[in-house]
Amino acid sequence: MMLDELSDRVARELGERGLLGAAADGRVSAAPDARTVRYYTTLGLLDRPRIEGRQARYAERHLLQLLAIKALQAFDLPLAEIQQRLYGRSDAELKALIESLAAEARTSAASGAQVPSLRLREVAVEPGVRLVVEEGWRLRDPAALEARIRAALAALGGER
Repeated sequence: MMLDELSDRVARELGERGLLGAAADGRVSAAPDARTVRYYTTLGLLDRPRIEGRQARYAERHLLQLLAIKALQAFDLPLAEIQQRLYGRSDAELKALIESLAAEARTSAASGAQVPSLRLREVAVEPGVRLVVEEGWRLRDPAALEARIRAALAALGGER
């Protein structure tokens, strides 16, 4: 898809998810325009587009990356932190992140509250496996946590 089409789709999908203009910071655009998309690409937040002739072509992955960026901006995260959180994520991981952030934003909107500041810590355990922990979380029962992690891995087919 062309850049204008990508920007239009991002705006439409952000609106459908209740994330259009959700960022509290007035300097953050509601939806990315062409200049913003190029800036995100320069920063490495967005994969470089495929070039056909002299035209940049964007794919579904670019849409997911932009939706994730805008969803995280709605939670007041700076671009440097967003870049860290999105680095190396698969399309499936991006989709799951977008949906969970949209659900959180809808819950906040339904209660009349402002979108809360998202404070999570994330650790890459190995390629494709990340552990995400809410800030303030404390380990109470290491054995029980280990059992739950093993069960989750088994359910995902990751334990042999």
